[in-house]
Amino acid sequence: MAYALKVMPSPSHHKNRRKQFLHSIDSPVLLMAGGWISRNYPANWSAFRADSTFLFFFPEPEANAAALFDPKDKSVTLFLDERTAADALWHGPTPSFAEMKRKLGVTKIEKRSDLDQIVKKKLGRRKATTLAIADPRATAEAKKITGHKVDFFNTKRVGDPAVVLAIAALRNHRDKEEIAEMKKAAAITRDAHKLAMAHTRAGITEQELVGHVVGTFSKHGCVEAYGTILSVRGEVLHNHDHSKTLKNGDLVLLDAGAELPSGYCGDVTRTWPVNGRFSPVQRDIYDIVLAAEKASIAMVKPGARYRDIHVESCRVIADGMQQLGLLNGKTEDLVASGAHTLFFPHGVGHLIGIDVHDMEGFGELVAYAPGRKRSTDFGTAFLRNDIDMATGMCVTIEPGIYFVPPILHDAKFRKRFKSQVNFAKVERYLTMNQKRGFGGIRIEDDVLCTKSGRTVLSAQVPKERADLEALIGSAC
Repeated sequence: MAYALKVMPSPSHHKNRRKQFLHSIDSPVLLMAGGWISRNYPANWSAFRADSTFLFFFPEPEANAAALFDPKDKSVTLFLDERTAADALWHGPTPSFAEMKRKLGVTKIEKRSDLDQIVKKKLGRRKATTLAIADPRATAEAKKITGHKVDFFNTKRVGDPAVVLAIAALRNHRDKEEIAEMKKAAAITRDAHKLAMAHTRAGITEQELVGHVVGTFSKHGCVEAYGTILSVRGEVLHNHDHSKTLKNGDLVLLDAGAELPSGYCGDVTRTWPVNGRFSPVQRDIYDIVLAAEKASIAMVKPGARYRDIHVESCRVIADGMQQLGLLNGKTEDLVASGAHTLFFPHGVGHLIGIDVHDMEGFGELVAYAPGRKRSTDFGTAFLRNDIDMATGMCVTIEPGIYFVPPILHDAKFRKRFKSQVNFAKVERYLTMNQKRGFGGIRIEDDVLCTKSGRTVLSAQVPKERADLEALIGSAC
């Protein structure tokens, strides 16, 4: 299936977003798009990706662009590199400043080389704030112009808190065009996952399946929203090693998502057996994870607390593991003590939008509601968000069960949970599959909070066991 690659969201959408931002700030804000970053020598650049906030306000931003938002006169001045004959020779013709002004609907376009001079002249004694971005040169320039001591690697100093919250209020509530982009990203992500499932067979390497995934993204004009995780060692949560050979008895865990030119992306995880049939042991664990995911998804609605959504997965997993004899005790006690975290050691998900972990760079100012603090307990400490759901917000729901030797062999955990965890039975999972171990299972979907509840944007990616078994290996 082909997907339209026209510029979306539209210039009018971006113009409205800039207008909303201007009405939400009290002082000027200078934003930087960032520039080309060399891959290995100066003239060999990595693919340009604009800062996400800049991309949120401008379609198809040019490398090295900057923008000054001034609430005093409600103006947006865009700064672009000059158009030269040399650039046209190497990269083709570029729209003129006048054409760009008409297309984007900004107040004015100025030469990028005049940024410092024009900002100082326009603002006079007034001070502008800025945001730190991934490009260190752009951040250093913005700091010099504004005098604002921001730090990209310190979430508490990434920008003025009032500006960060103003941006978050806009980015956290997707409108119709943004939702359409996320649905498109989910559809392309679906195609990639299904192709990997269809080409799965014993004897091939993980890298071969990764090629099908990344190739699907590229075919539709997308890139990876993050480094693709595809592994028969699914108990390693962020496993980017693709060198292993698939063997009968293994589970393939694929965590991958497409990113559109607009920046909007998907993030989906599926897990399936290499030989196309879930063994009884794999089936039992898979069904617990699927039940946990469905239970948490069902809780997504306006006003729901994300931590409660996480705890629901914890309850289902603890209850299921207790029924299998891997945990001992009442479900409530197991969750309260944290015994379940030895098998589910991470949060149930995160925000997703124009970043795969949307606005994670803004830290807990955005991720945690006022008055709420990140737990220091193992497992819960990795809960990325503790906010209340609202219409237009999009999150992932991704519970999992993993048999991780360093966790399950940890002496302090064995002592602490000796009465609640059946470590003798756990050892069978760690040594099964010809000593390779069980591995891990995670199931993840992208969920949009709506007025009436929720929409699962990635619902068309198969996850029922029968659907997976019908698809696995079908292209081999």
